[in-house]
Amino acid sequence: VGNAVTRLLWNTLKVLEEHDFQKFKRELSKIQPKEGYERIELESVAGLSPAALATLLYSHYGRSHCVEVTVEVLRAIGQVQQAEHLLDMLQTARASDHSPIPGLHFVEQHREQLIQRVTSVSPVLDQLYGHVLTNEQYQSIRGMPTPQEQMRLLYSFMPSWDVACKDLFLDALKKTNNHLLQDLQGQ
Repeated sequence: VGNAVTRLLWNTLKVLEEHDFQKFKRELSKIQPKEGYERIELESVAGLSPAALATLLYSHYGRSHCVEVTVEVLRAIGQVQQAEHLLDMLQTARASDHSPIPGLHFVEQHREQLIQRVTSVSPVLDQLYGHVLTNEQYQSIRGMPTPQEQMRLLYSFMPSWDVACKDLFLDALKKTNNHLLQDLQGQ
């Protein structure tokens, strides 16, 4: 398995139980990818191994979108921990080589740091309410006990956001945590 992103996908897929791996393939064939991407048909993935599927995801969706799709499918089949682990591993890999993955938004590139360092989440949520977050999402995030858990839940909604939503999130962070954003931009 070739590049670092494909290896991360493969490492995530290979730990799934066989029935979960089959569920992953079925769900992958059902999801509606963002504009400009075609859905992968079930027949195309039916007999693939985790390594072959990781390679297909990378070649089909490209470096920036393959992780997003994988996380979305993992969450859809109830493998939330694997989805979070993949995102954490991606963040760690990026931090170690200091080269951001092309196509990832600033808020995606700095996910781990933002989760750990944003201490006042409510003002950010207030900025996003009605524009990016539904009332139900807003209330569920507010119900989390710690800022880190609030940020993790907020990030769990991100796969459905377009660039405009991510820009609104970034703007909200700039208004409420400008010192942190300046620090991250200087890294």
